[in-house]
Amino acid sequence: MRCECGHKNPPEARFCMACGQALGVILPEERRFVSVVFFDLVDSTRGFREGLASAYARLQEALEGAARAARCHGGFVHRFLGDGILVLFGAPRSKGLEPWRALEAALGMVQASPLPARAGVASGEVLWAPLGSGQAGEPTAVGSPVVLAERLSKLATPGEVLADATTLALAKGAQADFLGYREARGLGEVPVYRVRRVEIALDPEEEALLQEVRRALARPPARLNLVGPPGSGKSLLLEKFLVSPPFPTALLERMGPETPLRASLRQAVERTLGDPDALLAKAKLPAPLALAFRYSLGLEGRPPWPREDLEGAILEAWKRFLAGLGKPLLIVLKDHHTPDRTLERFLQEELPENVLLLVESRLPLFAPSLALKGSKAPPLLALQPALDALPPGERRALLAYGVLGEAPEALVKKLAGPFSKERLLREGLLAGESPLPEVREAALALVPEATAKAWHGEAARFHLEAQNLRQAAFHLARAGRGLEAAQILRSLAQAAWHQGHPEKALPLYQEALAIAPSSWQAFLTQEVQDAQASLGQGPEAEAGPRRQDPALRAFRQVQNPLDLLPLLPGLKPYPQEEAQARLLLAGALWRRFQPQRALEVLSPFHPALPPSLHLHRQSLRAGLLMDLGRYREAEALLAEGAEGDREAQVRFRVTRLRLLLETGRLPQALAEGEAHYGETPHPWLAAALLTAWTLRGRFREDLFQEALKHPDGRGLAALALAHHRWQKGLDPVPLLKEALREARRLANPYVHHLTLTSLALYLWPLAPKKAQALSQHLLYQTHRTGFAVHHEVARLLRAQLLLEGGEPVEHLLGFTPSVPFTQAWHAALSGEPPGRGLRGYGILGRWVQRLWAERGKVWTRRKR
Repeated sequence: MRCECGHKNPPEARFCMACGQALGVILPEERRFVSVVFFDLVDSTRGFREGLASAYARLQEALEGAARAARCHGGFVHRFLGDGILVLFGAPRSKGLEPWRALEAALGMVQASPLPARAGVASGEVLWAPLGSGQAGEPTAVGSPVVLAERLSKLATPGEVLADATTLALAKGAQADFLGYREARGLGEVPVYRVRRVEIALDPEEEALLQEVRRALARPPARLNLVGPPGSGKSLLLEKFLVSPPFPTALLERMGPETPLRASLRQAVERTLGDPDALLAKAKLPAPLALAFRYSLGLEGRPPWPREDLEGAILEAWKRFLAGLGKPLLIVLKDHHTPDRTLERFLQEELPENVLLLVESRLPLFAPSLALKGSKAPPLLALQPALDALPPGERRALLAYGVLGEAPEALVKKLAGPFSKERLLREGLLAGESPLPEVREAALALVPEATAKAWHGEAARFHLEAQNLRQAAFHLARAGRGLEAAQILRSLAQAAWHQGHPEKALPLYQEALAIAPSSWQAFLTQEVQDAQASLGQGPEAEAGPRRQDPALRAFRQVQNPLDLLPLLPGLKPYPQEEAQARLLLAGALWRRFQPQRALEVLSPFHPALPPSLHLHRQSLRAGLLMDLGRYREAEALLAEGAEGDREAQVRFRVTRLRLLLETGRLPQALAEGEAHYGETPHPWLAAALLTAWTLRGRFREDLFQEALKHPDGRGLAALALAHHRWQKGLDPVPLLKEALREARRLANPYVHHLTLTSLALYLWPLAPKKAQALSQHLLYQTHRTGFAVHHEVARLLRAQLLLEGGEPVEHLLGFTPSVPFTQAWHAALSGEPPGRGLRGYGILGRWVQRLWAERGKVWTRRKR
């Protein structure tokens, strides 16, 4: 890459080798995680007394040998400092396993030195940047690990390697002796460890994975894909496995567009199998395949064949070559994320019988695969190898993704320039539009705060232009523009609230509160409190927006619940008040004999409201469904209760008792009613339980007195007492009339219809004409209002009376009964016996059967 100063640099250079200026990056400096080795010769100046030339030669020999040992372990010899060497592992490029390699190099440098030597090793983050405006010509590592490594070397005795706690914590398996705390100039007291030996150790989970790898590759042919995110321990596991591989191994290091596959293959073949030409001669491949094989190793130019033909020839040549080896061969592809197309095809095809394949990658390339999860290293240390292997454009883009989080490709290109998103996806560094968590953590550590804020500011502008206000506020906050972000968040919160979603407004308000200036805190807090109050989660603010809303003011001033209907749209931002209004309105419509309209008003409540309101709606809806003859739906609502306050629980239990009574389950109603009343005594529950006991043939005075305390309970109590008098052979009419007066006073359709039906049944044998008039009134009233079961009873009673007078009744029986009581009666009038359907209704069922018997009629439908 050519610098602005004109100097041409190698592709891997991050800084100009002439002027030190950053190349192809958007960061003026890089933060890197490194392991530093400071190698130091002891008392080397004494040799100068014996002669300058000989002393220089010995010094040069010792330092060059130490530098070679460092490079053998992958270290970068950063500086020769008098009689010492500064070596970096992790800068300017990272190769992985830096702490282990640094410790191994330090031991090797000291032990092989012809002169007394010592070394210090320290790890941590440094700034990798040119000093003096680049006049030194190259970047410099600046940070505490560099200083600490030099101080540790000065504390060491000849032949010793001292290390810090960070390095040893990262290099699991390294053996060292704790020497205590020592004073390090400028750093205070630091813990010091003497390194004795370096090896790789695995934890129990990793050891189990290693055994899985060994089992999978126990005999050829076999293949395994080692998969995991950056820092998950893939490289560590692979290094441990390669310490004692089960078969001769050909190792191919990471390759991609920057590293030609031919060079990597040739290096692996020469290192593992020997001279390629000699191997090729022994393989005896046909001429075209031999040419393709030589081309794949970079020994020949490209044959003039179509691409597909060339790839096919290369694959066939390698298959025959590998099969011709005879002996088993393990092929290991290390850090292999963006495979060459030909190699990718090779991974998918069937292996020769003697070949085993182990591939390390971040995403699965083939099956079977062994997955490693979670990062076990500091984010920067884990991600450095991936970042260093990327071209500059992709590296810049990945850092931008890491800082911004989820971001459109167009925005990232605007910040980072051209890049291949497909490359980042294939390498497993992106998931859709979002970076991996490890990438995000590393990017936040790498990118300077000023640069990150500038990127967020540009992202905010991008999203504002696209009207993505939520994302714009996010980036404005991180760009340090808290007031602008808070303004947007507040407007979004208010919009969500006014649309009836205070629960969506609350997190927006909380974000706005976290970043807003102090002058905004008071009214934002009031709006938060009012949004919570709208969901029933606390009291409203004394001076909040709820106090000024005319819709709420009108709701609080309503005297007649029917006046709530036009107010419902204005109550949408206040789910609790809207729910209360709907409950009140539905109850008022029911009392006006409009059950269908009441049911329509009870639309679903906001899910975040208190449970009592939901339970209240559940009970009221079930009662309305029973009124309309939809018992199966009501049963589903009443199958299980929910949490709620005492009144809501009582309403639910009373409604369930009604369901049991109207569907002929009197014993169950009594059992449940007694259990609930014993747990929660309540006048309304007493009234419902009194009705059940009366149908059983027993009148409970204690329940009667308790029921009189409830406005609706008084009507039910009078009706129960009337049934009791009727059972005893006394005249129930005065009490039935009293029950009717109570039903009219509160406009209770349930008590009204039950009382009229009871009166008609009582008058049936005594005064058929009055009974007929009542049945006609009930028929008209229930048909008009939609009370389905009472309408069925009215039709059946009317049909009964007409049938006794010899009149046709087919027009009255043309319906499907909804409960066992009307089913049995309908069956009898159709010429079938009443059956057992009336037994579950207690005395009411027995009365009807007795009345039929007393009339002495054969009640069958008249034949035409």
